[in-house]
Amino acid sequence: MINNKLPINYKLFHFDEIESTMLTLKEMAFQGVEVGTIVCAKKQKQGRGRHGREWISPLGNLYFSYLRKAENKNSNSVFAPVFIVSIALAKAINLISKNKIIPMLKWPNDVLVNNSKLAGILIESFVDKDNRNLLNIGVGVNVSSHPSNTIYPATNLKNEGLEITSNELLICFFNCLNMVEDILVNKGLNEIFKIWQEYSYKIGTKMSVKIGNKKITGSYNGIDEKGSLILNINNKNIKILTGEIFVL
Repeated sequence: MINNKLPINYKLFHFDEIESTMLTLKEMAFQGVEVGTIVCAKKQKQGRGRHGREWISPLGNLYFSYLRKAENKNSNSVFAPVFIVSIALAKAINLISKNKIIPMLKWPNDVLVNNSKLAGILIESFVDKDNRNLLNIGVGVNVSSHPSNTIYPATNLKNEGLEITSNELLICFFNCLNMVEDILVNKGLNEIFKIWQEYSYKIGTKMSVKIGNKKITGSYNGIDEKGSLILNINNKNIKILTGEIFVL
């Protein structure tokens, strides 16, 4: 059953149009808003993806950022948030589509449907004026439209047969997020990685990884205890901290 109310540990601020939800949320954080604050916009003028790429943000899709406490820098859980958010988004899409849409999680921060990009996640860490270690977590989901001429093929939920409002997905996501955060607290990071792997590529999938101007090719062999990608090249496992995946 889908809970149609936002969990009480979050507070939502909704805007018609802003420069970007991440920029607005960071400004609000420096004004003292609490962890759990959400900034959502119908349109963004300067939405951003990874590597400074523009995130095209027309009406009809979901754009939001929320404020989370950062994990202890000396803990492996410092790498947990992107996996937690990815899982929660996948579970929300499963739930709201009644399992008709099966998302795939692409390392490190994309959600795919039918090998096309549906959503992206961007996380920035910062310290505010009160010395709080915080995460600004931005999420963009193609609900009713998607861009063309992109590096990766893209899709949207309407195109995949699911017609919902952005607000319905937002509320479902944060209810799922609470459940996944509870898993981290009660069962630990290894359980988070185990669940993430269930949504991701099969072990042995051939892929190339672009790291800067360099591209290496091998077989996917999971992720390690810190969330790094493991690529098997000529029977030797290579750990990759950052890069862009292309499945072959």
